[in-house]
Amino acid sequence: MDLLKLASSVVGDVTAWRHHLHAHPELSGQEVETSAFVERMLREMGADEVRRAGKTGVVALVRGVRPGPVFGLRADMDALPVPELTDVEFKSQHENVMHACGHDVHTAVLLGAVKALCGVRDRIRGAVKFFFQPAEETGRGAKEMIAAGELDEKDPPACVAALHVFPGIPAGTLGVRRGAFNASSDTFSLDVIGRQGHGAYPDLCIDPIAVGAQVITALQQLVSREVAPQDSAVVTIGTIHGGVRSNIIAPDVKMTGTIRTVDPRVREHLFEAIPRVARLTAEALRACAGVEIREGTPALVNDVGMFDRLVAVAERVVGKDRIVAFENCSMGGEDFAFFTERVPGVMFRLGVGFRDKDNAPLHSSCFKVDESAFAYGVAALAGLALDVCR
Repeated sequence: MDLLKLASSVVGDVTAWRHHLHAHPELSGQEVETSAFVERMLREMGADEVRRAGKTGVVALVRGVRPGPVFGLRADMDALPVPELTDVEFKSQHENVMHACGHDVHTAVLLGAVKALCGVRDRIRGAVKFFFQPAEETGRGAKEMIAAGELDEKDPPACVAALHVFPGIPAGTLGVRRGAFNASSDTFSLDVIGRQGHGAYPDLCIDPIAVGAQVITALQQLVSREVAPQDSAVVTIGTIHGGVRSNIIAPDVKMTGTIRTVDPRVREHLFEAIPRVARLTAEALRACAGVEIREGTPALVNDVGMFDRLVAVAERVVGKDRIVAFENCSMGGEDFAFFTERVPGVMFRLGVGFRDKDNAPLHSSCFKVDESAFAYGVAALAGLALDVCR
């Protein structure tokens, strides 16, 4: 079967769906119109057993004519709270909300895979299950669908796959990596407590802003001095708030940050080290510090068997010249990791970069995609499904 030809037959629909979704973005957990649109398209194209999973998640199947395994494909649907600064005709109609991470593409491409597979049911043994997931950006959506029993009670998939757009490689190329694909992503809040007073008499006060600066410096040395050079980790302070006037030493400083690791052992070490360093640094300067760590998404690790299957399918479908092997793991978080923790799975990047142009990165208000990539995304997902369910 010429899967690129099959994918090309639905690209017009994929493009139209993507334009609609891009113009009507919704934030994490608020994908009400998006999920209703997805449901409507799934029913119109003849997908089986279209249903909700949680408040805004949507699940559907395409059942084959013979019994066999269930294979899962997932796309995320939520947008980001950023204003759109592109010049596309279908730009966001919602102020300060934009599909700046390409989830509109993920949803439209997966809808295209559903439509393509609906037309070749006679080639499917078993079923392909489609997860249209909310709230990836907050790390809650995958857990909500899993809590609804979609991985272990209702047509549980034997394996799963997903794609993510990437402007760093040319449109129509597929980025792959064996093993760790995305880092874990956790957050923390850090409070430094001092003693408030007049800025003219610092000796009578304990300045939490000065202490906080030392805490930040000390935390930056954790990766360089307590994590092995061959291991990957990032500790970032993202916000810092303190003080009310220039002549008042503040009572406290509040910070928030993220922890990103690949190795679970490094993750555990930083969970212990960050509170230790913050507390002891503050104590040395007469202040107090407390840290609260909130676990986010684990590292996304591609199953070896699924990775090999993906590469074999991709070579047949798009050709070896369109496969890009990534040397390094992305340090960005991805809640598809909750799927791959429970079921063998694989994620790959779909290149959407314009050739010979300066492509804006993901999460940018200027992010744009080369839509010539869509056929390759549909073909890769449909090809993987047909390979598993053959």
